[in-house]
Amino acid sequence: MRAMPGRRPTTARLARFLGFDRNPLRRGSDRAEAWIRVSLLAAFLIAGPLAALGAGHWAYHAGIAAMRAAQTQDVAAVGPQPTLPPIHLARPNEGSHATVRARWEASARTSEVLAAAMTLALMALAFLAGLRLALAFLSRRRLAAWETAWSRVGPQWTGGRS
Repeated sequence: MRAMPGRRPTTARLARFLGFDRNPLRRGSDRAEAWIRVSLLAAFLIAGPLAALGAGHWAYHAGIAAMRAAQTQDVAAVGPQPTLPPIHLARPNEGSHATVRARWEASARTSEVLAAAMTLALMALAFLAGLRLALAFLSRRRLAAWETAWSRVGPQWTGGRS
């Protein structure tokens, strides 16, 4: 398929948007910024799901272990159906107690999903903070280069008065 006249092919537009075109006006810091952005995005897309799965797996097993530890504890609970009263009461005015097998439906799956989502959010924040630091460093280098270039060219424009 040929590109329409006046429109660039999609790959060329994407390369220009990302800063990977062969524009002679692009500085080295512009190309470095493009590579930093793409590599951080690739790292997030590769490591993010792996870290989320690992955190979810860990949270799920921690929740299961906590439920197993809680199975041996006596807990006051209200069931969906009333329990049968015991046949013998130790003291007539004491409340009735019955042992009932119950399943504790704690939010182990909810913890798994929450841990995975929080891991992705924290990774995104960490990568964005790293990108922000890299861009601040590159901006300082650009400004220093512009200042050096202006110190050479500026006196020519101002007639020696700077």
